[in-house]
Amino acid sequence: MCRRITRAIFAAAAAGATIATFGLTAAGAASAATGPVRPVGNKHFAGQHTASATGPALVVVTRHFAGYHTASNETRRFRYVATTVGVRACQVTIAPDRNPDGDIELFSRTWLAEIGVLCNGGATSIFYFDQKSATAHASGVFRLTPRLGDSLRISISRNVSAHRDSFKVTNLRTGRSQTVRVTTSARVVYRHAFVGSVIPSNADVMPLPVSNTLLWTFRSSRVVTSGGVRGTLRGPWAAVKEVDRTAGGVTVMYAGKLSSSGGGFSTFLHAAP
Repeated sequence: MCRRITRAIFAAAAAGATIATFGLTAAGAASAATGPVRPVGNKHFAGQHTASATGPALVVVTRHFAGYHTASNETRRFRYVATTVGVRACQVTIAPDRNPDGDIELFSRTWLAEIGVLCNGGATSIFYFDQKSATAHASGVFRLTPRLGDSLRISISRNVSAHRDSFKVTNLRTGRSQTVRVTTSARVVYRHAFVGSVIPSNADVMPLPVSNTLLWTFRSSRVVTSGGVRGTLRGPWAAVKEVDRTAGGVTVMYAGKLSSSGGGFSTFLHAAP
């Protein structure tokens, strides 16, 4: 449901509609995943599973996501995720909001906080979403207007005691920055942090390209737990690698290998089988 809402916001913004925002403030060649997988349908992988914090990432199959998220179980709480992503041209000749986006999230089974970046850049190309409570959400677009090739530092942080999420984007070329703050229910808890690509519908990118195609590159990804433990996607917790496949088993998107630091990788459209 959250994904459909954010895409609807983009479509309205692109058409010139006024988008309501909440608490908005402005401050000046890899290969596809192999190995054992677990199908998880349309959702992120979550729950209690055993995986080593030092061994290979647990590989799981989804219908919309390609990337990495932290922790293979529900024992940790996360309050911060950040990455640097470059604005790229759309790789599929459809509207940017139907192409795979560059995405970061804090999430759990119930709650989601998200920043997404659309290909091609321009006005309304960066959005946020926050599940404020069981019955309400906050969502909108940032006022920044990045160009192709610009590097964006994007982050989501949670002030646990104040029950407030902050969504921040900085264009590293221009130095311009904007922060959105949202007050949420005190019940919000985030068990995982995600960095990667998200697509609203696999059908939108069919037929697949003749060769593996670079989508997004993420650098210097960082996460922090609610207890103050700082790390990367690789630890000190198990990493989970998400692969996007159709119900028929065709791989649509995948994430390349994590860098040795655990903070960098790229996502790709898979070549047609």
